[in-house]
Amino acid sequence: MESELIFCKSKVFVHPTKSAIDNVAGFLIISKETGKPKQDSTLAWLPERALTSEQSQWFYDAELDLEKVKRKAPSILSSTRSSCQFSLKLSGLYSIEFRLPSPNGWWYGSVVFHSRSFYEDNTLPVLFFHDDICASTELKRKELNKSFDPFASSGEVYWGGVDLRNNIRELVDLQRTLVDSSVWLVNASLDDLRNFSPQKLIKDRDSSKGSYSDDLNGAVWNTWESAKWGVMSRIADATSKTGSYMGQLIRRHPLVKIAERNSDNPYVKKLLANPRVQEVQDDFDSARVYLAKWGLGVKQEAENYQRNHKETDIYRKLLTSELGIDGENDVKFTDEELNRALERNYSLTRQKWDSFFDVQGRLMLTVQEVKDHIFHGGIKDMGLRREVWMFLFGVYFWDSSADERLQLDQTLREAYEKGYKERWVTREAHADVKEEEYWHDQVFRIDKDVKRNDRHIDIYQYNTSDGKKGTSTTAESGDSGGFDEGSNNWVLENPHLIALRNILVSYNCHNSDLGYVQGMCDLLSPIYYVVRDEALSFWCFVNFMERMERNFLRDQSGIRDQMVTLSELCQLMLPKLSEHLNKCDSSNLFFCFRMLLVWFKREFEFQDVCSIWECFLTDFYSSQFQLFFMLAILQKNADPIIQNLDQFDQVLKYFNDMHGTMDWEDLMTRAELLFVRFAKLMNITSREASETLKSSQGMTSSSGVGIHENAGDENSAEDYGENLPTNSKYLKLLLSKNVVIQKEAPRQEDSVK
Repeated sequence: MESELIFCKSKVFVHPTKSAIDNVAGFLIISKETGKPKQDSTLAWLPERALTSEQSQWFYDAELDLEKVKRKAPSILSSTRSSCQFSLKLSGLYSIEFRLPSPNGWWYGSVVFHSRSFYEDNTLPVLFFHDDICASTELKRKELNKSFDPFASSGEVYWGGVDLRNNIRELVDLQRTLVDSSVWLVNASLDDLRNFSPQKLIKDRDSSKGSYSDDLNGAVWNTWESAKWGVMSRIADATSKTGSYMGQLIRRHPLVKIAERNSDNPYVKKLLANPRVQEVQDDFDSARVYLAKWGLGVKQEAENYQRNHKETDIYRKLLTSELGIDGENDVKFTDEELNRALERNYSLTRQKWDSFFDVQGRLMLTVQEVKDHIFHGGIKDMGLRREVWMFLFGVYFWDSSADERLQLDQTLREAYEKGYKERWVTREAHADVKEEEYWHDQVFRIDKDVKRNDRHIDIYQYNTSDGKKGTSTTAESGDSGGFDEGSNNWVLENPHLIALRNILVSYNCHNSDLGYVQGMCDLLSPIYYVVRDEALSFWCFVNFMERMERNFLRDQSGIRDQMVTLSELCQLMLPKLSEHLNKCDSSNLFFCFRMLLVWFKREFEFQDVCSIWECFLTDFYSSQFQLFFMLAILQKNADPIIQNLDQFDQVLKYFNDMHGTMDWEDLMTRAELLFVRFAKLMNITSREASETLKSSQGMTSSSGVGIHENAGDENSAEDYGENLPTNSKYLKLLLSKNVVIQKEAPRQEDSVK
């Protein structure tokens, strides 16, 4: 089978003895057989003495100009295969040690390969990079010296091992460990990564030293920055409390008291209706909202600083304190549960994703393991996201092969073009006048929403034939190709907006009972942006709407069920906030409606929305995890709301102004911890209910002791209050990973649209 040479480095030595005269020079190469996946590339070391002079010269040439000699690669590699001192697949490596050379030249840099087979570990020699006589390394050093930059892209001093590492990173997932910065894991599992995690290191270090103060990488923290944010957090707290205190003082003013006592008096009503009086009141309300948001913003920046600077213990304690999971009367978390929620460091890369599949393109991991990667690490870039989303949206089956997915692509494209798009493109006017009016109204609504869709996003911004900035013949705003927000009379030219329109009209044919409802374009926009294929985006959207249709039902029963669930969840998990919102006439959580309707599409930046959605789509903990994300937003904002806001309009304004102000990663961590706490609490309640039933029937547990005696740190659900909705059918449903599906009833002539 033909092979392609990917990497070559000369003057890589084996030192069999302490005597330099025994050193053996060789070539370190990486090659890949045609048609094989990248992770199955072969790493080999060839001793120079086993090669002919012609073969050696070929490798020297390849080292300096790989493209120039690629045509000869198959023949030369096959002829030298028997000369290999050792060779193994990259996928067969467990870890690689990159030992830096001495700055003063006393020793060479070296690499140590650890295979997944213990037996092979005993046979793999340590390889030393003699950079002083290696042509490619010397050439690279000269280039770096010309630019006055002796460092490689990683920031470390350049040596030959850097080239090897950079090439391997293009082929497999390579992750640096925190236990030893010289050790890199190859295609590490999440368990491997978690074993080398910052939280585990801190825990281990604490158990031996009783201190969290050292930096994981040995750097000295900028104590001024840390102290500054600590002070700012305290100022924010004080300001929030001051705002609440000032509100109380204002309401104690005699004139205010008179107005409140005589609110039914027509003269007082007339006074309060005066525009100037209302303006003062509005300014006061705005100031309260501003104070609440400012205080929250400062605290959030403090948390960001702590996370970004690896002050994981401070952030950990902050979360456990704010989430109420550190008290004596609450459930306890295991270190593993806390660590897992805090570890969002290992993004899914192309190399890691490819390592999940075998030669036929079939998944080698369990689906839950893959979803664990996605939920806790996210997806590295948009190119990879396109492929992963095809699985998350259910277009590709998790057990399919690469060939089956190619065939499925073709089948789905034909089904879209012939089955749905052609149906309306060639549509003739309906004989029923009312039905024809309904159809045109649907198309008008779609056009209207598409034309104002995500205009700040690059591919949707300009109404030109190529979607790029230029002159449009129909755009209202002149030669920029931009859009006139106040007009809906221009013709779509942007190919991406046209694709959105085509998909939504086709979906109208697919699900004529539901039709088009405002907000659907919000859901489709990120899908098309990522997939960039009209037909495949259509099928992603169809599958997405299976779970999202309940948000758009005519009787609003689906979204109402979610609001009821969220209200009960807030009452159970955030009782103080729930009580305060009730006093603000906001217990129905109406201000959360838009966020849940389109999955926070309008509250976060576009890239963040993609990251949030893919976490939800894993159904890793619950098929309704969006409610715990919403609960995390409520929890995060609880103190500013309680301390500053006491009116429905204030709360509504506060949440309506949230776009671009929230940290989605922090909220996802909080949401995960809130779910784990919720699941533990529901488990306690279930056990206590079972025990009560047994007692009422004269039965005892098999151990002969009551549930309270066995509960340990997990105290009674009664500690949370007497009237909590723990038996609610809505809350119990949150523990399920099965997607909740509610379909629209058949459309009638008098259906309200």
